[in-house]
Amino acid sequence: MEITKFASDLPYPTIEVSGNLAQSKLLMPSYSGTCGELTAVLTYCFQNYVTKRPDIANAMMGVAKCEMHHHKLLGDAIFKLGGYPVMGARTYWNGSYVNYTLDPRKYLQQNIVAEESAILNYERTILNLSDECVKMLLERIILDEEVHIQIFKELLKDL
Repeated sequence: MEITKFASDLPYPTIEVSGNLAQSKLLMPSYSGTCGELTAVLTYCFQNYVTKRPDIANAMMGVAKCEMHHHKLLGDAIFKLGGYPVMGARTYWNGSYVNYTLDPRKYLQQNIVAEESAILNYERTILNLSDECVKMLLERIILDEEVHIQIFKELLKDL
């Protein structure tokens, strides 16, 4: 199966915010916490490297690039809010957060769970945010995470 679309077709909102350090801190776990965008990027890159099936490898790299875009958008928002987009939410990020599973069936199932958890985390964060621009950004990112779930389910069907 050829998968060529890794994100929703809808545009990302422009982030125009004023400084709000408390709001920036709410974004840090999604930015680079243990289950955040940085972990997703590197997990999917790893899966691309170790996968022998070209369709899965290409999908993993496409999804990784989309997650990298999310990471950038969140980092920009954190900085615009007056925060410091350090690679780590409560502690510094490290490579032990990456899912190093080698079996495609297992890691695709785990990726679905991880994407579902990311959506839940974004939804919880939205409930605690007051800035409408940032809420719109997270709602837009959720749309991409839903696309990723569908990609992983399609790949699982083909195994």
